[in-house]
Amino acid sequence: MDRRSLLIALAGGAALAPIATGPALAQGAVGPDQYRQMALMGGEFAIQTSRLALERGIDPRVREFAQLEINEQTAFAASLGVRPGGVPLRPDQAQLLQRLAATPPGSRFDRAYVGGQIDGHEELLLLNSAYAQGGYDTVGRAVATVAVPSIQTHLTILSRLRSA
Repeated sequence: MDRRSLLIALAGGAALAPIATGPALAQGAVGPDQYRQMALMGGEFAIQTSRLALERGIDPRVREFAQLEINEQTAFAASLGVRPGGVPLRPDQAQLLQRLAATPPGSRFDRAYVGGQIDGHEELLLLNSAYAQGGYDTVGRAVATVAVPSIQTHLTILSRLRSA
């Protein structure tokens, strides 16, 4: 586990553990199946944590973002020919989801959710940016290219939520 994942786990946040690291991702050396799997796992994790936010979040803006995230990740999965729930979580994601589920409803939950979404979106931005520039298949590159500005917009929204 790298330092960032360890800090997230210790803080009890709901972040995605790194989905890919090193020069392979930076150079777009992820194959089409691997890109698809990593993107879908990240999306499934975002859906599940966002469902919790709809149940336990108290800030209406956090709940609104959670619904937006569910809608977009559902559409993203459909663009890759998969329904939500069609890809299992990685073990580290399942652990983080359990930690978030154990966080009581309220402002602490909202902060953990927003922090985790920021970390997860940063990782998905790295994955999609790299694949958009150097992915092996045209469909995957197109999906990644469309995903990048959406992820950037989400990061802006999440930064505002964290500052509020």
